[in-house]
Amino acid sequence: MSASSDDAKALSTDIVAPDAVEGFLERNPSFLNDRPALLQKLVPPQFDHGSGVVDMQMFMLDRLREQLKRAKQREKSLLAAVEANSKIQRRVYRAVDALLAAQSFEDLIRCVVDDLPSQFDVTKAALCIETDKPLPEGAVRAGLVVLPPGTINSVGHVHRLVLLLANTKGDKAIFGSGAGKIQSMAHLRLDLGARAPRGLLVLGSTEPDAFDPNQGTDLLAFFAQVLERCVQRWLNGEL
Repeated sequence: MSASSDDAKALSTDIVAPDAVEGFLERNPSFLNDRPALLQKLVPPQFDHGSGVVDMQMFMLDRLREQLKRAKQREKSLLAAVEANSKIQRRVYRAVDALLAAQSFEDLIRCVVDDLPSQFDVTKAALCIETDKPLPEGAVRAGLVVLPPGTINSVGHVHRLVLLLANTKGDKAIFGSGAGKIQSMAHLRLDLGARAPRGLLVLGSTEPDAFDPNQGTDLLAFFAQVLERCVQRWLNGEL
C-alpha cells in the first residue's frame, strides 16, 4: 500500500492514533507551513533550560499567532471595504439610470430632489443653479434652487469638482428651513457650459461624519459628470 493510502486510512476517522499522526507529519513535513492557522490551536512542548533561560520557542510561536491574528483582522477590514465600495457603486449606477430615464427638466429635478436622498442614504439633496436670469417656472416648482451669482465660489468651490465637509452646518440658501439639521455635506460642482449658469449639487446628512474630506470621491465625481450632461441637455432645449 502507498504512503498516501496509508495516510488516508490512518486519518479517516475522528479518533487517530498518535503514531499515525506522527507518521503522517513525517511524510508531509510542509503540512503546517501550508496551514499556519493550525498553529493557533496547537500546544507546543515547553522545555526547562534551567534558571534564567527563556524558552524562545514559545516566544516565537506567540509572535506567529499574533501575526496571524493581525492578518485576519486586515483581511476582514479589506473585505468590509470592498463590500462597502460595491454597495456605493450599485447605488450610483441606479441613480444614473434614473437620471437618464428622466423625460423632462422638471422630471430630472424631481429625480434629484425627491429620489436621490434615499438612493444615496442621505437626508437631503439640492440641485442648484447660479443665475440672475429667469428660469422656467416649472423647474423652480419642481425644486430647483436658484442662487445669486458668486455663491458657489463663496462655499469653496473655485477649483474642486467634489468638496466633502464634515461637522458643518447646512446653508439656508440651499436647504431652507432644514439647514439646521444638516451636519455634513458633499458639494458637487456642475460644469454646464461656457454660456450656461453654474450648477451645484449638494448632498446633506444629519450625521456629522457621513461625508469626510478623507473619503474617496471618484464615484461622486462620476455621478456629477453624468448629472451635468443631463442638465445641459434640458437647459439647451429650454433656455
